[in-house]
Amino acid sequence: MSLDDFLIFLDEWFRGPTRIDIYAMRYFGLVIGDMEKEKKRFKRDSTTLIGFEQLYWPKVRRRFRDSNLFMSPSYWETSEVEPSQEDVLYDRLDYDFDEEQNPQRAVEVAEEFATSIKKEYGADAVIAKSGFKGAHVHVPLRRPVVWEDYQVLWKALLRLLPEEKQQLCDYNMLEWNRLSRIPMTVNYKKGKRSWAWIIRPRVRGWLDFGWCLLEPLDPTRVGAVKVRVEIPSIQSCYVDLGRDNRKRYEWIEKVVERGLPDGRKRFILYALSAYLMNVKGLGEEEALQVVREFLENSRKNFGRRDEVYESFIRGDLKRVRSKGLRPATLEKVRGKDPELYSIIERVLSC
Repeated sequence: MSLDDFLIFLDEWFRGPTRIDIYAMRYFGLVIGDMEKEKKRFKRDSTTLIGFEQLYWPKVRRRFRDSNLFMSPSYWETSEVEPSQEDVLYDRLDYDFDEEQNPQRAVEVAEEFATSIKKEYGADAVIAKSGFKGAHVHVPLRRPVVWEDYQVLWKALLRLLPEEKQQLCDYNMLEWNRLSRIPMTVNYKKGKRSWAWIIRPRVRGWLDFGWCLLEPLDPTRVGAVKVRVEIPSIQSCYVDLGRDNRKRYEWIEKVVERGLPDGRKRFILYALSAYLMNVKGLGEEEALQVVREFLENSRKNFGRRDEVYESFIRGDLKRVRSKGLRPATLEKVRGKDPELYSIIERVLSC
């Protein structure tokens, strides 16, 4: 299999059963190396699929068999880089069945769980071995649901199993911003590697998987649920750059002028694209030129020559324009990404 095939699979896994927009955002997680030894280096970002390919893929491609990759079942299309529970939607339910002493039993319970869902509601589920201790179950949804309904659905389906088998399911998965291991990747832990391979439906390679092959769960068929889908309505608008707003965003202008020694892609994702498109109201070509100036200033002032592809820049400009996203404030950057905040603060203090 070619690693390029994995990106095709990832696109399918990201878009999900409801085919969300590629400019929507999800949480991603990454540890390169042994999970036990490198867990302090766990990296977590909220980003688009294009953002993943720019922020993560170059490193993952070089060390794919050492890379532990995660993604959230939640996504959002709001302006927030760090969303609240009210912002997110879910297009699948995620479960984790584990038994360290007898992993095969956990796999068997996961298969029984998927069979029960099919029998009761006519819906399919994806089962992927977690690598060492059991299996994950991913139940595709016919329509996205809010967090409140996710919890009700998750618990209602689990009750299809006898109580003693429910105990094998990790209730820590029932967290609104939880991550799940991306299937068809490697679980590297305690010096051992194991494929987290999809075993239901049967697939031979990355290109064999497709959500369209599965029957998703209709949430309204689960009696305990009255689905309230609240898809945010976002209108694109340009901000009047009066004195207060100029002061609010002047830090972005200063970073563009001075460049950054590191974190350039994250700065573009979090702040620069939205500032240029939805605050200054520039066209795509004008905005692209400003981003190029920022990258050139980074090169001149800090000697950075690593390439940021034009496709990434154009994709992010389209994302923020289509969603009407606003740039993150410096305070938001500090809460979301302390490392980037520290870099920006050093540059601004020069």
